[in-house]
Amino acid sequence: MPQDTPAPSTTDHLPQRRDGASLTPARTTAVAVIVAAATAALLFAAAFYPGWLSFDSSYQWWQARSGEISNINGIGIVLLWQAARWLHDGPQPLLLLQLALFWSGAALLALDAPVTARARLVLPLLLALAPASWLLAQIWSDAALLALLVFAVAAIRRHRRDGSRVWFVAALAALALGLAQRHNALFAVLPLLGWLCGVERRDARRRRLGATITLAAVLLLVVHATTAALTRQWFPVLPSLTLWDLSGMSVRQQRVLLPDYAIAPQSTVDDLASAYAAWSNTPLFASPRAGVRYPFQPWPEADQQRLRRHWLSTITQHPQTYLAHRGELMAGLFGTRARELPPELTYVPGPVQYRDNPAVAVPDGALRRFALATFERLRATPAFAAWPYLLIGIAAALRVRRRRDARGAAVLWLIASAWAYALPYTVLAPAAEFRYLLWSCIASLIAAWLAFATHRDEAIADLRD
Repeated sequence: MPQDTPAPSTTDHLPQRRDGASLTPARTTAVAVIVAAATAALLFAAAFYPGWLSFDSSYQWWQARSGEISNINGIGIVLLWQAARWLHDGPQPLLLLQLALFWSGAALLALDAPVTARARLVLPLLLALAPASWLLAQIWSDAALLALLVFAVAAIRRHRRDGSRVWFVAALAALALGLAQRHNALFAVLPLLGWLCGVERRDARRRRLGATITLAAVLLLVVHATTAALTRQWFPVLPSLTLWDLSGMSVRQQRVLLPDYAIAPQSTVDDLASAYAAWSNTPLFASPRAGVRYPFQPWPEADQQRLRRHWLSTITQHPQTYLAHRGELMAGLFGTRARELPPELTYVPGPVQYRDNPAVAVPDGALRRFALATFERLRATPAFAAWPYLLIGIAAALRVRRRRDARGAAVLWLIASAWAYALPYTVLAPAAEFRYLLWSCIASLIAAWLAFATHRDEAIADLRD
């Protein structure tokens, strides 16, 4: 695989100023970066212990314990739960794993980038203060995906710097496990595979592109084979989206647009309106009055095919109504959530009990109370909205758009991954939950740090002027 121009060694010292005072030695900076990342990890662990459990978290834990694995979630999060049970049957190992991957990746990125000593220390501080990072508290596939991809990005940087096969394998392993976390994770992983293979380089570009496609196909086959081997309960996933879309369009058109095999005969548009919520599909299926067929149960293949055709046909007939329905959701997903919306769209401290899962003891410490109060205070502000992060990422891309070096390529690959993951949610998102865009937000922040941090060569030039 290709190598980028080696960055200056972390044991080198920055040059002397004209007045004779020396800059901070790189070794001292490395220690400071490691201490900052470790301190952040310890603070997160103390504030969020034993890990926040929503219904999804507890259901995935139960699957790992019972072996009754379904295809509703990615197989990766269940595998992590199963592996964690070797250490402790609870969320604690997963919380610590997420923090270890995320903060070791952040530290490696800070130490590897060819930036000034001060800029190195900015990254762990920036990530520690970013509210999006705080959702590492949740034992979610979204948080696991975030941690794995941050570590993968650090491993890719190391591999691209010196061509190390160890870092190539580490990056590939993290991307493979990340791909297994969510059904749509390929959108985030594919650009990072392209970066790993150096597709942006002009020499042998066709071969590098072929390597990227081959790796993606192999990883998908591995994930699919693992899912097929371990899954015991198969449910159709698409009806939960199509039925909700059709219900939202029905409410706006003031007539029932769902097919008769998907809704109770006595249900009216008023019944749908009483259960429909623009910010999530869950209330619709939880309401007996609406009478909409429950999506997560066995469906005849013929009904699934008919429903897909009906969904597409209805969208074609009422495109403005569909856009209004999805647009209202997108305003909640990408924008700042209103205070009156449920806090569960942002965070769920739990723990939510599910079936025979062991009870989780939660210590009521001052740090936890402070974390909960902070989440509640900020959940209806831009701190927990995707748009500021994504705009920062766009600014980073514009900053490096004409650069042809390794740093510019890293920024553009990160932004490509962030947006490739975010944009499909305009069609696929079933709720306005902030966690769906967690990776896109943090990838944008890391890209901005790389784009705007002062480069070591630039610092040297300033000192010589």
